[in-house]
Amino acid sequence: MLSKLSQKSAINKPALWGVSLVVSLGLLAFVFMQADVGQAASMLENLSRPFLGVAFIFLIMEGIATALRLWLFAAKKPCLNEALQANAWYVLLLVILPARLGEVAAVVVLERYLGQKYGAAAMSIVMQRLYDMIVLGAIFLIALLGLGDFIDRTFMSVVSLVLILIVIFVLARLEFFLTVAALLVKKAPKKLRRLVLQARLYSRHGFKTRDIPLALLLTLVKWTSNLAALMFLFMSLHLGLGIFENITVAAAYNFLAIIPLQTIGGIGIGEAGLALLLTGTGLDVSAAASASLMIRFVILVFPFIFWVMVMGGLNLKKRLGI
Repeated sequence: MLSKLSQKSAINKPALWGVSLVVSLGLLAFVFMQADVGQAASMLENLSRPFLGVAFIFLIMEGIATALRLWLFAAKKPCLNEALQANAWYVLLLVILPARLGEVAAVVVLERYLGQKYGAAAMSIVMQRLYDMIVLGAIFLIALLGLGDFIDRTFMSVVSLVLILIVIFVLARLEFFLTVAALLVKKAPKKLRRLVLQARLYSRHGFKTRDIPLALLLTLVKWTSNLAALMFLFMSLHLGLGIFENITVAAAYNFLAIIPLQTIGGIGIGEAGLALLLTGTGLDVSAAASASLMIRFVILVFPFIFWVMVMGGLNLKKRLGI
């Protein structure tokens, strides 16, 4: 898997890894300097293990929903076992690769496990990201409306609504945009032309209109599971956030993934961003930094646990002949 990924991406470029490592360590060091060791120890001592366990259950549900959506966007051709393997590898590679290579990893994983051509796999990922933006944006908007005077609700509501409408328009006119792109790359290198043409073919035949409701449902399950997991992680540390603050911080944290900073698996930007969001809810800086580090530790460790669960479960199933 990793050897094939290195052939398809910039994974073997030392400069990229060097820059990503420096940025990650710099941001992480900044968050560590804000944290209070005594306060962090107190949080850990009072950690609610039942809430932490529920958070893990919701993270597993998110992983299963994501695998089902990968299967759906691959025209239901592979079996669900292969979709689970694809997602297990995808989430694992996301936390060990520099920023932006995670999406390259997704394309390679879909190509290998789900049998999609490179362009179709890339288009599949793009479409799933658009569905993510619609559902997560809608949840974020609802949470904002419940925050009262905490923020300028009118401005943020308008911005969120405009963003959702733009994404819906792009989805509705996706084939048109890809046709325009195909015309623009007529004189581009052959590989780029093939990528765009495969993407346009996928948008026309690879995903059926009748599957849109199921795609939206799986996306909703994915993100409600993700947000519920984050909320239970917040509650396990007894941060004292209200329901709408929990949802808004969780949704905003997921939007941090689109910040184009070169980091290793989002390390550094995730901790700093989450600490900033928690500070915005009224937590003092040291408490926010301490909570951020603990929550991010769980989020970064879980993909490895999920990978072991999926691969171990499928190997056991194979041995038992089930």
